[in-house]
Amino acid sequence: MRNDGNLTQEEKFILMIDKYITQHRQKPKNNDYYRKLYVLFVGYHLKYFYVRDQYSSSCFHVDNIMQMFIGIVSHLNGRLIRELVNSSTLLQSLNALLNYISQDVSGAESIYADLLAQYEKKRIAGAMTYTPCSGLRKRL
Repeated sequence: MRNDGNLTQEEKFILMIDKYITQHRQKPKNNDYYRKLYVLFVGYHLKYFYVRDQYSSSCFHVDNIMQMFIGIVSHLNGRLIRELVNSSTLLQSLNALLNYISQDVSGAESIYADLLAQYEKKRIAGAMTYTPCSGLRKRL
């Protein structure tokens, strides 16, 4: 496998998804499995693309995730697929994730909205940290 410093951001994410699939290989693939996989995609979108308005051309969050999803999948070339531990399972899981999203678009939208609210709350809280000024005069 290549040095992580030479991997694109998308390739690193694909490797992370591969690790998730490897860790859950023996567990049944149910809605909870795909919900958690979707949460990984949402978290990745919020961390790397939301702030820069990349993959954010729609007012529907699911559309933005799907745009990002296509961008991620476009990085799956033969070399990277050969390096993955579970390449066939990865492709099956990504296909099933699309089915999971399309079967419950409002649920996927709700998951994104909840995570977006948490993300914004943390971002606002981080911006509002109080640091006292040491240059103020003391009152007598």
